[in-house]
Amino acid sequence: MQETARNNSKDARRRVSYQSRVNFLRVVFSLLFIAIVVKLAIVQGVRGAYYHRVAQEQYESRVTLRADRGLIYDRNGNLIVSNTYGYSYAADPELLHSQEKARIAKKFSSVFGLPVSFFMDKLKTDSKFVWLARDISQDQASALQDFNVYGLIRLKDQQRLYPYGSAAGQVLGFINVDGKGASGVELEFDSLLAGKNGYEIMQVDGIGRKTPSIDYPKVNPTPGSNIQLTIDMNIQQIVEQELAAGVEKAKAESASAVFMNPYTGEILAMANYPSFDPSNYDKLPYNDSRDRAITDVYEPGSTFKVVTASAALEEGIESPNDMIFADNGGYSYYGTVIRDFEPAGWITFRRALELSSNVAFSKIGRKIGADKFYRYARDFGFGAPTGITLPGEVPGELQKPYEWSKVALPFMSFGYGVMVTTLQMAQAYAAIANGGVLMRPYIVEKITDANGKVLFQNSPMEIRRVVTPGVDQTLNGMFVDVVEHGTGREAQMKDVLVAGKTGTAQLLVDGKYSKKYYHASFVGYFPVPNPMIVGYIMVDSPLNGYTGGIVSAPIFKRIATRIYGIMQRKAVNMSNAGERLVYESRGGSLPSSTVGQEAESENQANTVVDPSGLIRVPDVTYLDRRSAIAILRGVGLTTSVSGGDHYIVQAEKPSAGAMVQKGSTVHLALTDARRIDRMPNFLGANVRKAATFFLSAGISFHVIGSGKIVRQVPGPGTPIDRKITVTINCEDKEFDISGLFR
Repeated sequence: MQETARNNSKDARRRVSYQSRVNFLRVVFSLLFIAIVVKLAIVQGVRGAYYHRVAQEQYESRVTLRADRGLIYDRNGNLIVSNTYGYSYAADPELLHSQEKARIAKKFSSVFGLPVSFFMDKLKTDSKFVWLARDISQDQASALQDFNVYGLIRLKDQQRLYPYGSAAGQVLGFINVDGKGASGVELEFDSLLAGKNGYEIMQVDGIGRKTPSIDYPKVNPTPGSNIQLTIDMNIQQIVEQELAAGVEKAKAESASAVFMNPYTGEILAMANYPSFDPSNYDKLPYNDSRDRAITDVYEPGSTFKVVTASAALEEGIESPNDMIFADNGGYSYYGTVIRDFEPAGWITFRRALELSSNVAFSKIGRKIGADKFYRYARDFGFGAPTGITLPGEVPGELQKPYEWSKVALPFMSFGYGVMVTTLQMAQAYAAIANGGVLMRPYIVEKITDANGKVLFQNSPMEIRRVVTPGVDQTLNGMFVDVVEHGTGREAQMKDVLVAGKTGTAQLLVDGKYSKKYYHASFVGYFPVPNPMIVGYIMVDSPLNGYTGGIVSAPIFKRIATRIYGIMQRKAVNMSNAGERLVYESRGGSLPSSTVGQEAESENQANTVVDPSGLIRVPDVTYLDRRSAIAILRGVGLTTSVSGGDHYIVQAEKPSAGAMVQKGSTVHLALTDARRIDRMPNFLGANVRKAATFFLSAGISFHVIGSGKIVRQVPGPGTPIDRKITVTINCEDKEFDISGLFR
């Protein structure tokens, strides 16, 4: 009985143990089932899209369709940046065996001239993608065209093409290996030029080959926008060629130049030396890619005297013939000595500008006062960026008057203690050439989409008036005198009046002004009286000569002469086509006539020597004193003069046309042109004579055509009214060149 009870107890325990194990297994399997269900729910629901995408990647590939980058044109529609296509090579090291890697390394070593180890090191990586060579040349691409290894990837890349080579290289900029704009216009307008990439879904087979399929979506790329610049590549190339030649002749380190239209603010050329070829950006110093005309600042020296002269005339502090004592070239101020390159005593304000007297201008600056001087400098745009749409422009440096030292004002009066850019200086003188109105400089004419729709159109913008019309006329005359009789004589052009100013500034080296290194500059505009071009040239550290008059003025002359030659040729072509337009000075568009002045000279045709040795006296009335004396002496006559140095010739005795012996004396009676109250007779004369009179008298005028004067309004003998503008018609060359650089 007891035995039976014990057995029953054991059976009960076994049943309980069995049931417990069963229940445990049920719980375990239930939990596993729940986990599987939850996992499936996560896979199917929560992460379903992810796993679907992973699965798709096994048999689908998304291929980017790169957009064509926008094109860049000059103002005449010449294509200056376009696109071409090249190749790059990459590899997937995971798909390559050691023998294939060695084969690739050996082949690429022979094509690119690099060690085998260079490419082997690239292939020894856990990455599935590694670049071997990018943007390769056509010859290199041809050498690899038939070289095929599974795992070697050949990619077709878009590359930029620069038909003009290094011309305007710093302005245009370049794109890097990833196709992104890295400098210049390419960087500034990268988002517009780049366009929008598209894509195509391709099917991938079992061995990795990609094939297109109509069952998969495709989004076509949107081409980038096109940009038309105001740059004229004809002028740009001229400026770069002559700038390079001038730098080499002067044995200088670098240089920059800006040429622009004073009436609109359009930049016609912006050049730098050393030049920069965007197609070889990876082989050139990166420093050469910067646009020095807007990124580099320097003390300008005497070209900054435009601010001092403008303020003095506008405020009535000085007039052209007021006398100033130049201290014989040395002036001590608060223990600092201000010196002149050409010592002088008592001189007129006009002569002080011609000689570029630092002493005289330091005294004038003190008369102007700090607050007014600062205001005029700011009005001319100094100390602020011009707003040109190029990357890297700096504002220069113009401290506020309360930050100035005791000697700051007199030194700033002749261009020390202020930092400027080449573009700022060109803009300032353009304001004088434009009747006293400062214009916003711009370099982008318009932006269009790939279909030609205009997205943006630029237009001239007046910033402010910096001097009144009467003052600008006086300044024009004074700047003409600088070129005719002063430090800018090397910028004189045949048959064309040039207004300009030289600048020479010592460089700071180790905290001291160097006696060896200078900035030499020249700024000019032509043809006067209707200037179409303003140009500023700065040469850094010339060793063969160091002044602006010796180094930079000749560069300007060569550039201006070549540009004027283009103007004349185009004008003749348009004249032959019968086109004609009268130019209104101070208009808002590019001037439509040139002033082809026929300069009086020693060899002029109207100076006659007859067989008996007698000389016919040239007509020098209404010319300035120096020009008249030079002409008379050039034909073998001596002179005696009565009147002020800066007056014009009112009468000559013997009179013009008289036959006299060689060596005879011609007496010149000079007078202040402002005292003449009736219009002289310029019929049959050349424009230089009329221009000299009008500039000296402060009378506004404009010229139609070139050559001898055939008509003037008001006519000869008419009472002079300085509120009106005199119109001069010349011979039969009345033609329209309003679209000269188009």
